[in-house]
Amino acid sequence: MERDEIIIRKAIVHILDCDSGFMKTSNALLDLGPDLNEFLRGHIFRLMDSDDTKQCHFYEEASPVYSMLEQLNEKEEDQFIEVSKVLAENLFDLMCESVEIPPADFICVSFQVESQVHLALLKMNYKDSYVHLQSDESNDIVKQRIIPSNSARLTEAVLINLETMDIRLVEKRYEIKDEKINYLSERFLMCHTDLAPKRKFNILTRVINDINNKYDSADVETKLETKSRLQKEFEEAQEFNVSEIGDRIFGNSPEKKEAFDDKMERYDMQYDNFSVVKESTVKKLEKQVIVTDTGIEISIPMEEYNTKQNVIITREADGTATITIRNIEGVTVK
Repeated sequence: MERDEIIIRKAIVHILDCDSGFMKTSNALLDLGPDLNEFLRGHIFRLMDSDDTKQCHFYEEASPVYSMLEQLNEKEEDQFIEVSKVLAENLFDLMCESVEIPPADFICVSFQVESQVHLALLKMNYKDSYVHLQSDESNDIVKQRIIPSNSARLTEAVLINLETMDIRLVEKRYEIKDEKINYLSERFLMCHTDLAPKRKFNILTRVINDINNKYDSADVETKLETKSRLQKEFEEAQEFNVSEIGDRIFGNSPEKKEAFDDKMERYDMQYDNFSVVKESTVKKLEKQVIVTDTGIEISIPMEEYNTKQNVIITREADGTATITIRNIEGVTVK
């Protein structure tokens, strides 16, 4: 998806200043000029083009937000405004239950991507900044609160497909009534959240590394081959099928396979099939990084490792390993 494919339809902003207990809802839509259009489009695009957003599904019978949005006719301006005000009021009530949750401008935006209409709920948390005020008599530097800039990444935001009612969100945990919770998903939206793709990938690679380090602590070649196979699996499928990866990497070792399945089940990922949208998320698959017990660190591009021409690993009779790097024409010291 390209940024320009996002078409902004309507937007409204409400003030949710839970620090002072002040809430001000608006009765009119924002005037969507070119600058504001680009501002909103930029924030929505970064949310959609991210592996940090969670995929979520409403608890339909329990969620008031689901009930409101299911009946929302987004084309009707008055209805859009009224629903946005109710959403703002419900969110503000939750924010006031915790001294940790930051105050914010709450922007509700309807937008269109590939003929499907979505709703974005953007919580623009305030940040302190300083501005220079000038008058005829004096100059002064004054602290004021500002919303995130055009290039910032929001830490609390929701994207809802109004046709499928699927949700993508980013959120933070805050303490409410002595308990740290994800209040956006658990109390505001009332939805089931899946792990973000980036989080799933990090869990998958960590589990594989942990198993290799436990069962093959001295077998350098097996560890490197495992990571190489994971990289090849992703290159071929462009996704991670957890069950198939477990079979192909650990299928010849019942003990390792059982350990892998147990760990994946703890994260409710044993049957997951997920993909990523950013190359940077899987960047660690591009290199083999070896750290020896003496602190020596070697970084080998995966393509170079896979050719087997210039990197040779030899198992010695005493149980140690020798790594030989051949055909070196030049060296850069960093």
